Amino acid sequence: MMAGGLSDAESRRASIAELGAVTDAMRSLAAARLQQATAMLNGTRTYADVIADALAQAIPLLGDAAARWPAEERGNAAVLLFAPEHGFVGAFADRLVEAVLTLPGARAPWAVGSRGADLLEDSGHPPVWSAAMATHTDAVTVTVHRVAESLYRAAADGRLGRLDIVYGRTEPGVPPVVVREPLLPLDLTRFRNTNRGEPPLTDLPPPRLVARLVDEYVFALLAQAALESFAAENAARLAVMMAAHRNIGSMLEDLTGEINRLRQEQITTELIELASGTEALRDGIAGAVGPRTGR
Repeated sequence: MMAGGLSDAESRRASIAELGAVTDAMRSLAAARLQQATAMLNGTRTYADVIADALAQAIPLLGDAAARWPAEERGNAAVLLFAPEHGFVGAFADRLVEAVLTLPGARAPWAVGSRGADLLEDSGHPPVWSAAMATHTDAVTVTVHRVAESLYRAAADGRLGRLDIVYGRTEPGVPPVVVREPLLPLDLTRFRNTNRGEPPLTDLPPPRLVARLVDEYVFALLAQAALESFAAENAARLAVMMAAHRNIGSMLEDLTGEINRLRQEQITTELIELASGTEALRDGIAGAVGPRTGR
């Protein structure tokens, strides 16, 4: 019975150690991807700032009519969710979906990330459009291009007038937070021209120039949201894997102690049995060759 208990404990420790190896691999991968995304975020934010500065210089060319873009709001209101593609992120994906479902007013959900799309489906609010989320930083731009093309097509067809975005954001040392921001229509009054010099030279009519810059700026904001979401997903996964690593370490420590105890008990039992058997053998020999009485 004891030998069986020791064997079971050793088998369980081996299985948990294998699980720990998988957890450590996932933890390392999440940490590497988080670091890559964080390094890219500064460039993405700078890109959005450059386009915003260009808009600030181009918008005055429209005159007093510039207030927002597009000027007329047509089509349905929608919300675009950037969510994790895979699991092992704790309750982070659920919090993102909850933020979508609690937005005031009727909004058609769009989802980037299979985990988010599945949770929306389960909640009874299936997305009207969905796509897979990038699983590495090099694929983020490709994902954003796909999202932007679908959004522009819906807006051009009159199926989309107002759009909010929901995504995750992470900062060092704190859990990821959920961000909700309006994206379209774009408030042009937020762009202030701090350049008091001559107006910019352009070969394009001002409305067309502003339209192109708005498209570029919206793309920059989508790219930033996608990269923020990618970083937040991996930060959440890293936190889950670190917690799992600690739990596995504690379980292995407990099992190692249990195995050592069982081994000690097995050794003690074997010594007792050996000592008892030796004593019985000695008594048997003594009885067989004991003193003989004379005839």
